[in-house]
Order: sequence, then structure tokens, then C-alpha cells
Amino acid sequence: MDNQISWRTDMALDIHEALRGRARALSGVAESIEENPVGRVIKLEVQTEEAARKMQKPLGTYVTIESASLGLREKKKQKEVSQILAKEIEKYISNLQIDAPILVIGLGNREVTPDSLGPLVVEKILVTRHLKNFVPPELSGRLRPIMALAPGVLGTTGMETLEIVRALVKEHNPQMVLAIDALATNSIERLGITIQIANSGINPGSGVGNVRAALNQESLGVPVIAVGVPLVVDAITLVENAVDYMAGRGYDTGRVGRGGIDKPRIVRDILSRYFGSLFVTPRQIDSLVGDIASVLAGGFNAAFHKGIGEEEVETYLN
Repeated sequence: MDNQISWRTDMALDIHEALRGRARALSGVAESIEENPVGRVIKLEVQTEEAARKMQKPLGTYVTIESASLGLREKKKQKEVSQILAKEIEKYISNLQIDAPILVIGLGNREVTPDSLGPLVVEKILVTRHLKNFVPPELSGRLRPIMALAPGVLGTTGMETLEIVRALVKEHNPQMVLAIDALATNSIERLGITIQIANSGINPGSGVGNVRAALNQESLGVPVIAVGVPLVVDAITLVENAVDYMAGRGYDTGRVGRGGIDKPRIVRDILSRYFGSLFVTPRQIDSLVGDIASVLAGGFNAAFHKGIGEEEVETYLN
């Protein structure tokens, strides 16, 4: 029965909350929450096959960084979010040798603003693999060999992203792939203000019903860390969130007791005929995606190149 649920989200936290309901815990999933000055970090560990089946997520760890500053253009707090992200990424790369190459993949379509996060982040990554024999003396031993590419989408390249990335992995032998993508959420409250980090890889397009081949350790042969930010929500979810909001504040939403008429569900069934594939993004998406790209790139650069500061990164980027 669980496998029949179609989750309109890429966020493990959305699914976990929906399955858990009012219960304190979901069997097979460990949850921990850490508060910080700019928000909080929620860690979910999907530990059993049964829990993975229910959540329709692979076994692994899903970390969600929540911070309202991502959507408020608060630069100082956004830098703090970058530092939090850097610490999370460092957990996955700390066991790699300093000369172990890492491949950064920016998923998405550069020409579609809500889907351009991956390509925008790649533009801001300090790539260094090609500088192995030309690094200035002051940077020797302080830079990881980083490669980065935005491979585009099937409609413009005629190739699956997995095909492109697999060829790069075979040719250049990175020790890890870090994939960045825009995600879907079924929670308006998380739209544009959360970052998800997963060590289980990624299924591009799964949250919007356009599932492509998965990028994970099984398909690529190396660990894959997926980082994404929810930038779209489907139209039917907007109706559901609005109904829940009204019901929570005592408005008559047409809900009747068990076995009675559920007017909101009838409305959603009708809307699905017209809005089943319609996704909505924030009005300020242009500035929002740019800010988030800077936050992500800042966190990645800090994690990759611990030996140099933010100002030095900007110097070498420019």
C-alpha cells in the first residue's frame, strides 16, 4: 500500500513527517535536531529496508539545513549557513586524501530559472584539477583537485546525465561525485529556505514526476553526495496547505467525520485534472536562486579548500 503513494517531493523530511503523523518516531528512522543561531539542522538516518520502502528513499543519511535567511537576502546569516554546509560536506570528504579528485555535477537546465541552481553553483566553484603543476607556492598542499561540469538536460544534449557522468568518472577517476540540483517540496514553508544533503545519491526529476536514471554509488562506482534546495511546489499541494492552514485556525473547510464528505479532497481531485503537472515557484526566484547558489558554492569551496580563506577563493575565482 505504501508503494502506491506518489510523493510530490524530493525532501526526505517531508515524507518522514507525513508518515510519522502525530507519532513521536517512525520505526527504522533515527532523527536528531540541532539548533543554531540561523536555524536548525535535522538529521534523518533511514536504517532499515522496511523504512526505506515506506519512504521510497534509499538507505542512508538525509541532513536538512533550515534557515529563513536563505530567502531574506541576509548576507551575514547566509555566510553562516555556508559554514554549516561546509561542516556537513567535510564529514564526507575528510577521509579522502588531499590529492583525491572530486567531481562536482550541476544538474538542471540553465535556461529555466527554477531549475538553474546546479549550473549556477558550478560557475562559482573553484576548480583546481588542471592547476596541479601550476599551483603557486603559497597554495601548495592547500587545494583539493576539483572538477566541475553542468552537463545540461536530455532535451538539449540527447544524452542521459548518467551517461555523461559515468563517462567522466571512467576517464578521470574521481574519488567522489557531488551532485547539486533544484528539488520539489510539498511544504510551502520549506520552499527556498532548506538545503538537503544525502549520501544516497539522487534521482533527478523524481519530485516533479520526470524521473531520470539515478546517480549513486551503484551506477557510478564511487560515493555520490547529493545536495539540493526545494524551489518548486506543485499546485495541488498549495490547495492542501491552504486547507490545512485554515483547518488549523478553526475555519470551516468542509471536513466531516469518518465516512462523511471530504470537500477538500473532492476539490483536489477536480484540480488534479487541470493542475496535475503544474508546479509553482516563488515570485522572487531570480534573486533567490542566485543567493542560494552563492551560499552552496561558498560552503563547497570552504569544505574543499580548507587551507584558503573566503577572500582568497574570490581572488582565484576572478
